Amino acid sequence: DVEDEETTGEVNKTPDLSTIYMLQIMSKAIDISLAKELKNLLFGSSLCCFSEEWKIQSFTFNNIPQLKYGIVQKKGGPCGVLAAVQACVLQQLIFADSNRNRDPRCLQPSEAHRTKCLSLALADILWRAGGHEKALVALPSGRQQFTPTGKYKADGILETLILHSATRYEDLVLFLQQNIHQFEIGPYGCILLTVSVILSRSINLVRNDFDVLTNRLIGSHGYCTQELVNLLLTGKAVSNVFNNVIELDSGNGNITILKGITSRSDIGLLSLFEHYDVCQVGCYLKTPKFPIWLVCSESHFSVLFCLEKDLLSDWKTGRRFDLYYYDGLANQDEEIRLTVDTTQVCPENKENDLTPPLEHCIRTK
Repeated sequence: DVEDEETTGEVNKTPDLSTIYMLQIMSKAIDISLAKELKNLLFGSSLCCFSEEWKIQSFTFNNIPQLKYGIVQKKGGPCGVLAAVQACVLQQLIFADSNRNRDPRCLQPSEAHRTKCLSLALADILWRAGGHEKALVALPSGRQQFTPTGKYKADGILETLILHSATRYEDLVLFLQQNIHQFEIGPYGCILLTVSVILSRSINLVRNDFDVLTNRLIGSHGYCTQELVNLLLTGKAVSNVFNNVIELDSGNGNITILKGITSRSDIGLLSLFEHYDVCQVGCYLKTPKFPIWLVCSESHFSVLFCLEKDLLSDWKTGRRFDLYYYDGLANQDEEIRLTVDTTQVCPENKENDLTPPLEHCIRTK
């Protein structure tokens, strides 16, 4: 198969793993104390549980030929996690082998190659959350590791977890490759990654990232909060999308600190809230290192991306270019490609605005 031959070596940073490689992973069982802390951070209460929408969601790929790169979302709720992972998978698929622009055929990977890209995407997310020094992978054991008592409601998942820690990137990648079926096939892939990214950062650091200590990572209706999306994209669970930190004088000498994004992100974000002047997305997210953006529109996250790496640095490329759009929840059955021409002026008519929300999001950039 010629296509498969071409894809070998497409992903950089893949460790050179010899047959005698000794995997250095520390493993320990979860205990009730940690499980309670996790639930408080996720839901605001140790008596809450993951909804059915979360329990059935993993990172399963699309089988439609034009959309083989896409991860399928079964029901609403965990779209923020899925979109973030989708964006990181695209980063591996399109840009990992070199900085050159890519042929659209890279969006039709073999099953083996897209699984490899998923492993590397998850490794990057967890390694970034661990400050590029450590990472933790939570996997189910199939049996309870502690007996739920007191103010703790069992959900059949957290109680079974074994926590595997790595302090070398090579170990993390190999361990994820060996266990990738737990994330891709599932059934709990989405929950496993969410727990893993929290514990890679640590519960204390995640809580300190919040503007308000009582914030949580999963909001009403099981939706991901901005804090969880930021944790996946940048490694920090900050509450805002502007650059750096804003200090507000709340009187009586009290200063309120609002935390934003501290450096240019690999993956970007565009928000419909900015079109309506509810928030301002800073350039660290608006102009990411790779031309891939999460799109936050009407309580849902999807992904917008370009095959041209030069888009963010060459003004000539930015005059007219194609963007691809993917929404894992929309039962999309074909490729959606938009052509953007920044040399044309489009008159605004706010009286009778029939402009699609996606276009409003793109215009904020």
